[in-house]
Amino acid sequence: MKLKQRIVVGAVSVLAFSGLPVFVAGAQADPSCTVSVSGSTSGKSYTVNFTKNPCGRKVRAYVGCIYTDTFYRSNKYGKTLTGTGTSTATCDSRDIIEKRGHQVYVPGQGWTTYLH
Repeated sequence: MKLKQRIVVGAVSVLAFSGLPVFVAGAQADPSCTVSVSGSTSGKSYTVNFTKNPCGRKVRAYVGCIYTDTFYRSNKYGKTLTGTGTSTATCDSRDIIEKRGHQVYVPGQGWTTYLH
C-alpha cells in the first residue's frame, strides 16, 4: 500500500490556466505542502498569483523567452516568495514568451518548473 501511495503522490501534477488553481504535488513528496497558483499574461510578462503555500516553499514566476531574430533562448524569473503573493517574470523588449509557468524549490531536489 505504501508503494502505491508513493507512486500516486509522485505522479500527481495537475496544472490549470488563468485563474484556476494549480496543484503541484509531484515535486513535493508531502501532499500537505501543495502549492496553488493562477497565472496571467500581459505583453511580455507573466504574473503568477500564489494563493496557497502551506509549507512556505520558495516559489517564483518563470518565462522562457526567445529572441526571434537569432532564436536565442533565455529564462527569466520573478521575485522569489516564501508564502503567498504575486511574482512576475518579464522577457526582454525584443523577445517573445515561448514558455510560462512557475517554479517551486524543494529542499534536496532544487527548483522544479511547472509549465502553464
